[in-house]
Amino acid sequence: MSDDHVDADDWEPAESPGFLLWNLENHWQREQRRALAPFELTTVQFLLLSGLRDVGAESGISQIELARRCRTDPMMTSQVVRLLAKEGLIERIRQVRDKRAFNLRLSEEGRAVQRLAASAVGAVETQFFAALGADLPAFSDALRFLAGERPRRRVQAVSRST
Repeated sequence: MSDDHVDADDWEPAESPGFLLWNLENHWQREQRRALAPFELTTVQFLLLSGLRDVGAESGISQIELARRCRTDPMMTSQVVRLLAKEGLIERIRQVRDKRAFNLRLSEEGRAVQRLAASAVGAVETQFFAALGADLPAFSDALRFLAGERPRRRVQAVSRST
């Protein structure tokens, strides 16, 4: 075993990056739910509405494209889309090429609700991450890196020599 291995008896949640991330995620989700409550939206509903925000009004996008764009499970996306359509926030447009399939776009009401909710979520995000100050871009890059994505900015290499 390497020297970096932590014995199970020595594990401290307060020092565990995984525990800290889980705790932060719970706090973040709580703040998002609070911001979205006046709009009667869940975080997933808001995410999918936001995923449709920049989609062309005439053509829309398919449900599977929306799931990819939002990085959500296609089956869960399907269930949430049905609910959003029932509530009048999303419109389903029959595809020209395949009359059995539908594309999605925001309804006028959906566009208005998404805009207001985005403002509320943006305010929560600004306040939530304000303590990071100038370190916020590095924090965002670290999250992207841990998720297997490329950081958006060049990461400064650290020399291992002393």
